[in-house]
Amino acid sequence: MFNSLQLIGHLGADPETRFFESGSQVSRFTLYLNERYKTNGEPQERTHRFNVEAWGKTADFVTNYLRKGSRVAISGALIENTWQDGDGQSHSRVIVRANRVENLTPRKGGEPEATEEPSHDTESV
Repeated sequence: MFNSLQLIGHLGADPETRFFESGSQVSRFTLYLNERYKTNGEPQERTHRFNVEAWGKTADFVTNYLRKGSRVAISGALIENTWQDGDGQSHSRVIVRANRVENLTPRKGGEPEATEEPSHDTESV
């Protein structure tokens, strides 16, 4: 079984970063992708939203270089988080765990911003 995906979209808000006593960090953000298509010849648009998290050096890159509206390419995997709340109800959420993030937002000179190298951090909390 192979779990890999690639997405290109825009950040809906500035990333939120959390630091742990161990020294590791996680950055979380929402990625929006617009899908354009036609139905009966009429143009349509649908927006898809993905919750993304990055760990380690990738999280550091996200924190330092990305902001709301940044256009990015992400390589990663789908991860399902499951938990029980205080009432014993089970919950689950699927997120994208990014292991590579590339900033596609052009700088003023026309060149894209920096690219983060692939990280093999697999930390989670």
